[in-house]
Amino acid sequence: MEAEARLRKLEAELLGAYEKGKEKNVYNGGYGGGHLHADSFAEVEAHEKERRRLAALVKEAREEAKKERQRVKMQAGTWNEPSSWTAKLLEGDARFASAVDDAERKLAQATYGLKTAAEFRGTRERLQVEEDEAAEAAAAEEARQREQEAASRREAKKRRRRMEASKLSFDDEDC
Repeated sequence: MEAEARLRKLEAELLGAYEKGKEKNVYNGGYGGGHLHADSFAEVEAHEKERRRLAALVKEAREEAKKERQRVKMQAGTWNEPSSWTAKLLEGDARFASAVDDAERKLAQATYGLKTAAEFRGTRERLQVEEDEAAEAAAAEEARQREQEAASRREAKKRRRRMEASKLSFDDEDC
């Protein structure tokens, strides 16, 4: 609500400027209202310049306050919406998420709505099988990577030994 406070402050400044110039928004014969009473033309010009600046600031502040009110309305409109409750429940707190929570979340998403006990059990079993298969695949991939790393280390060791062996020389160059 910063925009509202800023708007009230600027409107008060603008009203102060009107009062300073002794402006009255009344009809005077053939002339419109808002006539300024001042001693010189320079004072009138300076006052008018300041009033226009304040009026422009007030206009901007009103637009900003309107946008802020619209943002608050949008946020308030979605705050108590049941779909946002469900989304927040399904998101959970990521800091404390674990594999079990992930499995439970998947089960909750897969069994959304009214389901029979048989459908629920079937879905739970299918998800459990998928989870087991994924764990086996991950373990197999990890074992394959470890085997590749071990093989590459063995090859590197063999190359180093060959290089060391090729550096040895039995030729006597001192003679």
